[in-house]
Amino acid sequence: MYVDTRTSLRAVATATALAMSTGALYALGVTPASAACAPPTWQAQFFANTTFTGTPAATVCDAAVSEDYGTGDPAGVTLPPDGFGVRWSLTRDFGSGGPFTLTAEALDGIRVYVDGVRRIDLWQDVTTVRRKTADITIPRGVHTLRVDYAAFTGSASVRFGYAPRTSPDVDTVPPLAPAGARTAYDTATRRATVTWSPNAEMDLAGYRVFRRLKGSGTYLDVTGAPHITGTTYTGVPPATGEVWYYEVRAVDKAGREGPGSADMPVTTVDRTPPAAPAGLAGKQEGGDTNSLTWQAVTDAVKYEVYRAAGDSREYAKTATVETPAHTDSGLDPAVASYKYTVKALDAAGNASPYAPHITLSHDTAPPPPPTAPAVTAEDDTGVTLSWRSGATAGTEAYTVYRAPEDLDVETVVGTTEALTLQDTTGQAGQRFRYRVAAVDAVGNESARTEWVYGRRAVGPDAVPTAPQELTGTLTGGRLELGWAAGPYVPVTGYRVYRSATSPVPTGAGAEPYRVTRDPALAVDDVPADERGHFYAVVAVTRYGVASPASGSFRPVYQAHRPPAATRIYDVSGHDGMVWFVWDHVEADEGAPAVTGYRVYRATEPGVTKENATALPLTTDNEFRDTDVTNGAAYYYAVAAVDAEGGEAPLSAEVSATPEADAAP
Repeated sequence: MYVDTRTSLRAVATATALAMSTGALYALGVTPASAACAPPTWQAQFFANTTFTGTPAATVCDAAVSEDYGTGDPAGVTLPPDGFGVRWSLTRDFGSGGPFTLTAEALDGIRVYVDGVRRIDLWQDVTTVRRKTADITIPRGVHTLRVDYAAFTGSASVRFGYAPRTSPDVDTVPPLAPAGARTAYDTATRRATVTWSPNAEMDLAGYRVFRRLKGSGTYLDVTGAPHITGTTYTGVPPATGEVWYYEVRAVDKAGREGPGSADMPVTTVDRTPPAAPAGLAGKQEGGDTNSLTWQAVTDAVKYEVYRAAGDSREYAKTATVETPAHTDSGLDPAVASYKYTVKALDAAGNASPYAPHITLSHDTAPPPPPTAPAVTAEDDTGVTLSWRSGATAGTEAYTVYRAPEDLDVETVVGTTEALTLQDTTGQAGQRFRYRVAAVDAVGNESARTEWVYGRRAVGPDAVPTAPQELTGTLTGGRLELGWAAGPYVPVTGYRVYRSATSPVPTGAGAEPYRVTRDPALAVDDVPADERGHFYAVVAVTRYGVASPASGSFRPVYQAHRPPAATRIYDVSGHDGMVWFVWDHVEADEGAPAVTGYRVYRATEPGVTKENATALPLTTDNEFRDTDVTNGAAYYYAVAAVDAEGGEAPLSAEVSATPEADAAP
């Protein structure tokens, strides 16, 4: 065989490396293929036989199996012109796999293997090119292709290709989910960028990108085209401050869409304002008050209320509230109307558009007062009142007022739309006076009627008032308590309760300390560890109805009874002096001796130890006060003091005015 002049080994376009078994490099300017060839590049091994035995004469990386050797050996390697072999092999990831067509043609022998299984066999010494195809299904994942070629005699050429079958009726295998998906979010531009690793499928047409809101199962295709061919997507999700998830799906040339990648979250900035409040409404509540309501807005955390007076178009913010309602009070009654609008704000501070404004006119005219008020019934259930309307229209309700007969303390009994009302809350046995006022739709109230009088009768269920003025002492071990019975409902006894803490429990389950018929209690020999207790009293009627409890009271403990009160029996005013004298006080038997007297002085009547000035202690029973001003009135009281510091109650108060002596 002679060597023809032909295209050099693998052609210039293949730009592959060639390594000889001797280690020498051929002058191709590339690296020898000592390492594996990266898919989809083939590794080609050259043998000086057709059995592929022994050490290859050369190993190179080939971009394709497509050679025309003519009638000589491959260029760049020393092989016999006849009887040499070339083995190409390739291991690659086929992704989801699917239907493929293998195409082989050779001038001499060719065999094709997939994962070691022979799929094409044209292994003969021939004089014309033979061709063959095979349709196969390659499973998902990594597989190995191998092509064995034998140049037996004469001219030599070989070609092999593999390609997916993409007809929709043939290719029923969707691509795999893309791997390596990641997201990034730019808060300044509000752009989300999604990247992923390319799929391995050979029939891949591209990718689609989908987005969904966290908590939702509905995906939106945001690709913007049938598919994209790259592995990067950039888009702008809604700037709602919520979490959005992205996923990527591969699409093959048969139009089949594969499963999605792992969901990748993006937390957006919140630049989306809430909707404008709807349903803004209002009404006048009184002469200086308007009330507003509106429908709650989703995502709103607060609302700003704006007001303009009369025909003015200048609105001023008058309130910020967290609920969809506002009471605007303190308005100027002289202003005929006010306009209002509201806007909502979300947690990020985004403000909604303003609600359509409303106008509230100012109605200050009261309705006519009711007429002919009367007490129509008085029994143990209450006092029933009636009246007549003062107007045929414009009155929405009536307010009934009550006051004790002898006090100017007026309270609201109730409000009714009827022309009668029963007062069931008044104290039984107490005489009250009543009057009525009409109220219109905006809260204007009429003048009140004249007073009428009524008393709720005392029946078996009448509740007495609480005992009053609870006082007492604890001297040594002797307890003395006293109180005043409440008015209106007769009582037949009292329950005295006590506890170490205040307020004293008197309700269900509480056991009385003592029971008495009189408004007083005396107990001897109170143990020392019980002398700090608080006391409360409940009155009881003959029907067993109990009153509310009195206030809790703790007697002041004293080891001995203090001295008795003295009596000032003479007082006179002089030039620059007030003089007065009082009775001596003797201590009780066994009590500490009286050692002196303390004088209390005030410039107003009603001397107490708390509001008066305590003057120096004296041992005499008379006192000359020279720290006075002529013409000014002074008020005095005296208390005896014993050896242990116990102080008697004050004497009765006296007064005197120092006067300058008359000129002779």
